[in-house]
Amino acid sequence: MPRLLDLLAAHEARATFLFSLGPDSTGKAIKRVFRKGFVKKVLSASPAASYGIRTMLYGTLLPAPDIGTRREAVAAMRAAAAAGHECGVHAWDHVDWHDRLPRMERREVEEVVGRAHARFEEVFGRKAEVSGAPGWTATPASVEAQEARGVVASSDTRGGAPFFPLRSDGRPSATLEVPSTLPTLDELLAWPEFGGERKEGTVEHLRAAVREGDGVHVHSIHTEIEGGRALSGLFARQLAAWRADGVELLTLGDAARLAREGTPPPPARALVFTTVRGRAIPVTTGAAAGVPAPVSGGSGS
Repeated sequence: MPRLLDLLAAHEARATFLFSLGPDSTGKAIKRVFRKGFVKKVLSASPAASYGIRTMLYGTLLPAPDIGTRREAVAAMRAAAAAGHECGVHAWDHVDWHDRLPRMERREVEEVVGRAHARFEEVFGRKAEVSGAPGWTATPASVEAQEARGVVASSDTRGGAPFFPLRSDGRPSATLEVPSTLPTLDELLAWPEFGGERKEGTVEHLRAAVREGDGVHVHSIHTEIEGGRALSGLFARQLAAWRADGVELLTLGDAARLAREGTPPPPARALVFTTVRGRAIPVTTGAAAGVPAPVSGGSGS
């Protein structure tokens, strides 16, 4: 995070930081090696260089540390807020949410979301107003739990313009969903055209996507990837390219306000699962209004 904060400051860019606040169970993600495409993805993103071997064993061979009680982690979170960045909730346990949410009972979803928001208040002394789900995995129950905690803007889905997700009772949530619209760097590095020495091509690809698209684009990054030694230089070149194009860099809250003030107003949409190129596990997206709403079964696990 310190490296990432320096990069953002150098380009006078504000961002939204979403934090995992409970146990770091990164090592449990090792079971995903059995899923098609996962090995290729993690090798392209160099996880050992990004996370470190110790982190990759958390929750398995090593106990999962409690992120929100670690002095250095709390200091890094508060440093992001002090630098003027928007801060919000990502998860209590990132891996557990990503893997089990569609099978969680409503009560467990509410309890997990409640723990994350309570810890956020302990760290920042205020309530979180923005959130974003691990792995873009969301359900009507998780939408309702975040809404109940006062979240006004979330980024739990992929693709399309902002919308109000449908709750389990069929009514639109008061929380505005602002989807990630651009591919992430680790996804792009899993594409054959950007493998190995061709990774520099990701800069122009994302640059063109913003230049040629309409409206607000949302680009999700990972602090351990874009802020890591191996790929921080590439992210610096991405920021410089967007700045050269006159791109204004906004927070999630800023994007949500623009959408609420626009005409026509954002529509209501159901949540369904879809696939994204370069990502081995399905993600949530917003379907057209009228499509059956529940996200269910194990397709997102």
